[in-house]
Amino acid sequence: MEAVVYTESDTEYAVLSRILQTEAEPVDIYRDPLDGFCHYEHEYDLVVVALDGAKGMNVVDDQSARYPDTQIIWITGDEDFASVAFRNHIHDFIVRPFKEERFAKSVKEVLTKCPHRHDWHFSSEKRLRDRKE
Repeated sequence: MEAVVYTESDTEYAVLSRILQTEAEPVDIYRDPLDGFCHYEHEYDLVVVALDGAKGMNVVDDQSARYPDTQIIWITGDEDFASVAFRNHIHDFIVRPFKEERFAKSVKEVLTKCPHRHDWHFSSEKRLRDRKE
């Protein structure tokens, strides 16, 4: 499985990636650089958006529009954005502060919904990992 995490916090990235490694192994986890450019040239199985406000909403909107089959978990401190999550058919909307168990449960649930889950093929070298075509 391939996952990308959008977060500004190194601590939060460490927690989220640890849970992803535990619950979704084997998984390749990437972190978006949040450098002001839209890096949407690749479809991931799971997108974790841990951003508040309009920044999080923009990522959710863009990812769901470009890749409607991609599963999205949105973690935010702004519960007012729940309608945006509902409109974009995201897998889960988690309000901060969140419990690690809550995120882990969501990751377990999302595994069954990933459209390419039967095609995951991994090499022992990360640079060679790819989905079967």
